[in-house]
Amino acid sequence: MFMKSLITPRLPAAFRYVLDDGTPILVRPLRPEDAPRLREGFRKLSQLARRRRFMPETQTELSDDQLRLLVAGDEVGTVAWGAANLERPDEPGIGIARYARLNGEPRAADVAIVIADDYQGRGAGFVLQACLHLSAWNVGIRTFYYDVLSDNDRIIKHLKLLGATHAGRADNIDRLMLPVYHRAWDVPRGNDIARRFAEVFRRLQDVEALPAAA
Repeated sequence: MFMKSLITPRLPAAFRYVLDDGTPILVRPLRPEDAPRLREGFRKLSQLARRRRFMPETQTELSDDQLRLLVAGDEVGTVAWGAANLERPDEPGIGIARYARLNGEPRAADVAIVIADDYQGRGAGFVLQACLHLSAWNVGIRTFYYDVLSDNDRIIKHLKLLGATHAGRADNIDRLMLPVYHRAWDVPRGNDIARRFAEVFRRLQDVEALPAAA
């Protein structure tokens, strides 16, 4: 276990991962053909979930421009990972995590993560975020920024337990900064959230690769 903590996982192009409740999921970068599933997944988000992504609660559809941004990853400046339930292929998906490198600050990126309401608290956010960290580390990004509504105490606490610090506040939005991690050893220890995140990095070393076209 100690040696696993010191190793940086090498992610397959697509892989199988098992959530905390035993649900097997497919994890891979988003592709343009995922746009219809993203559109359907957004329709199913609760009003609270939309508000937390700074979208009007009355917005029930993603625009074509929003969809293009989500699937337009270049594996360097912009990366987006998605997850889907392997046992329920008809579902639109479980969640997505995306970073976009900052103009003028090439070693930093803004991060956004959205998990479907039915999959909250089951570990999908941990694995998608770990994938973002590994992708970012490989291209020289060392700092992630998260914009969070100031009244979203749960997410602010969650990020701080992972090692985030406040970088500012404006218009009821807190900006937090988190180091980019690339192995379990680098994740701060001492609380359950951090231990769970570190364990994801260890588990990613042994995931089952799936066909890239999955």
